[in-house]
Amino acid sequence: MVRLTWARTQLPWWTWRLVAVPLVVWLVATAAGTGGVLYLQQRARDAAVQRFAARAVLMRDFVVSYVADLLEREQVQAQAFLTDPTVSERDFLRSVGAFGYPAAVLLDQHGRVLQIAPRQPDMLGADLTVRYAHLRTAVVDGRPAVSGAVPSAARGVPVAAFAVPFPTPSGRRVFSGAVAVASSGLSEYLSSAISLPGVLVQLVDATGGIVAANRTFDPAAPTLERADRPLAAALQSNGEGRFHRGSVWWRYTSQAIAGTPWRLSTAVSEPVLFASLAGPELAGQAAVAAAGVVGLLVVAATTRARRNRRALQLSEQRLRSMYEQSRIGMLLIDASGRVVRANPAVRRLLGRDDLVGQHLTDLLHPEDPGPPDPVAGDCGRDRDRRFRHADGRVVEVSTTCTSLHDQTGRVEHVAMQVIDVTAQRALERDREQHRVELAERAAALQRANTQVHDFMAMLSHDVRTPLTTVVTFGEVLLGDWDDVDDRDRQEYVQRMTVAGHRAAGLVTEVLTLAQLDAGALVARPIRLDVAHAVREAAAAHTSVGDERIVITAPDETIGWADPAHLQLIIGNLLGNAAKYGAPPVEVVVVNATDQIRVEVCDGGEGVPEPFVPHLFDRFTRAGSGVATTKPGTGLGLYLVARLAEAGGLQIIYAPNRPRGARFILNIPRAAAQSGSGRGAGITPRPAPVAG
Repeated sequence: MVRLTWARTQLPWWTWRLVAVPLVVWLVATAAGTGGVLYLQQRARDAAVQRFAARAVLMRDFVVSYVADLLEREQVQAQAFLTDPTVSERDFLRSVGAFGYPAAVLLDQHGRVLQIAPRQPDMLGADLTVRYAHLRTAVVDGRPAVSGAVPSAARGVPVAAFAVPFPTPSGRRVFSGAVAVASSGLSEYLSSAISLPGVLVQLVDATGGIVAANRTFDPAAPTLERADRPLAAALQSNGEGRFHRGSVWWRYTSQAIAGTPWRLSTAVSEPVLFASLAGPELAGQAAVAAAGVVGLLVVAATTRARRNRRALQLSEQRLRSMYEQSRIGMLLIDASGRVVRANPAVRRLLGRDDLVGQHLTDLLHPEDPGPPDPVAGDCGRDRDRRFRHADGRVVEVSTTCTSLHDQTGRVEHVAMQVIDVTAQRALERDREQHRVELAERAAALQRANTQVHDFMAMLSHDVRTPLTTVVTFGEVLLGDWDDVDDRDRQEYVQRMTVAGHRAAGLVTEVLTLAQLDAGALVARPIRLDVAHAVREAAAAHTSVGDERIVITAPDETIGWADPAHLQLIIGNLLGNAAKYGAPPVEVVVVNATDQIRVEVCDGGEGVPEPFVPHLFDRFTRAGSGVATTKPGTGLGLYLVARLAEAGGLQIIYAPNRPRGARFILNIPRAAAQSGSGRGAGITPRPAPVAG
């Protein structure tokens, strides 16, 4: 029965000839479809490998720029703070702290340690160029150098070091900062640079030591051979390719980091790398299988229609998926400016779920323009805008708009892409602020260099002049002692004495200036009799011409000041009156309510009015009047102002009447001791003091 049924359903022999041609066509089409799918799959995999390699290249470029920027900032910092003949530990630690280095060294031109952090006195003077090749390169060749994973000279733990040479008046120096391999900032970047799960990223030096990686490793022996032997073996044979680990194939690539002994290597398993292609590959295989099952003519008609419909659906799904899953915010705005659709990214960006139906003007910053106008050319170009977050803060974004038209060509909607650039704009503002600060520091450094130049010019002239006087008259006395009468001898000795006092005064001013600049001159105020202090200062001072210094003061005025500083201040004021003023020179001490006022007056020509604002500046002298005929350093009144400021005193200049200069020193009062019958209330009386 079965045999009979089969015989009845057999086709005539000629029918197979009609079927053969379509069958051959079907087979060819099926084979071509299968080959095409396999070809496309291979191309997709090759593209995935290329994208992975491109990410590795971007990481390499970042590391290169990071190292170059770090070396440049190190050199700028070192030239700004570490060029003094003697670098203080405070300046060195401040430079190290600016980079957050856990360890650093400062070497001289012979490679000897000048400073080291953490502090190790036994290391000072040691030659580190023998132990560290990068330090030897920086010291000998005079170019920046980066180390591999080497043991720290300060702590002994594996570190990566960055050494920069820089010129100083004392010769070439090298500043080298190091970061621990186990906690390197590069490791944090490598951990977030590629988001593929299980990806392996590491920086390896020429000896195989790990400088940074996106995973934990043994900090005591950070080598790639120990951390990943299959990958290390693959890298030794070729710079990129595949290697086998267990039952899984891996893809890897490596690039050299310019200017360093490092290589950046990345590796990822092929199942992870091609995970995004699994769906399309499966869909392609299913399509080929479906095409093989369906008949030739029916397949040619119905399958094409189904494929078209399927493609349309997939396209719509892809677009919807891209819209919903995109990390870029997207808004669809109608012609009136209201939001029609908003994807999750823009809702997260603005912290709002009620965007649909909102007018775009209500979402933007009040100072920003309203919705884009396609007619005005707002579409098709990037534009910075500011949105208001739900919590009130401002979100800076970059927007790109595209106009969508209906069948009549009228603009129906505007699609807006929104990219958050808040952090980028903040970095740009910080960069501009840093540039301004750097310019200000450069200007301050220039001012300091100018002051040093003025100081050296003063020393070369004003100190040499009195010393020349002493030497000249000393040589005359030594050579012609018997030929010089007693009167000339006394005159020569007197001139030598005056010149010596002048040199001593200059040395005192210079030492006081150095102590003020170093912050070592600290005022120690005590209770003292200001009138008595004024008389002591006047008694130690020479007379002005043939006149005496006249002091008008109560018998006792109890003030609060540093005795030594007060003597220097009054002595400088009297010296200023003696040099640039004219008799009579008067000192008046007055008891006020809460302070004691000391006035030093002379009858000279006074201070030229244009020079008054600069009277207490450093190394400044008037360009007209009697000041141009007198030697001086321009430090006396500057030291007076600084000493007064340090001791809580106040110095003021005012023209004297009818002529001359008047300097007013205000000293805080101190409460009189219990039982004292002297102090305020006693009538002042003149007290002439011999010059």
